[in-house]
Amino acid sequence: MEKKRVFVCLAVVSLLASSGAWAAHHEGGFEKLAEVWQAAYNEGDVDAVVAMYMEDGMRMPPDVPAVIGREAIKAQIVQGMESGMTKLKIEPAEMMVTGEMAFGHGTFEGMDAEGNTIAKGKWANVAKMVDGKWQIHYDIFNYDMPMPAAE
Repeated sequence: MEKKRVFVCLAVVSLLASSGAWAAHHEGGFEKLAEVWQAAYNEGDVDAVVAMYMEDGMRMPPDVPAVIGREAIKAQIVQGMESGMTKLKIEPAEMMVTGEMAFGHGTFEGMDAEGNTIAKGKWANVAKMVDGKWQIHYDIFNYDMPMPAAE
């Protein structure tokens, strides 16, 4: 009987330890999502940015209706680039993982081609684990200052 208890305790400890490692592995991947998003955007690789969203992902930019699906998200990101925001600096403030869902929020700074700051704001997103990788399900951002008028 005592051997059986020891075995059950070891099995439970092993499961808990492996689930912690699994969660840490998933969390590490999610924490890199903002870094990867920023790098792809700054390289002008819109397709790589859009691939980070779920097929039915939703992006909620300020002052316009939500855009749903990768094609609409791509068009919205291209529009942002064409309006002059060619570079971004993304700063995560908090990232949380709970099972197959993750949540994050932070701040961003948008720059033009010369490196001048043209926008500052905050963002929040929800991601899901899909086929072993994090994909953004919902993404919302807004500005702390008005965007400059288009010339």
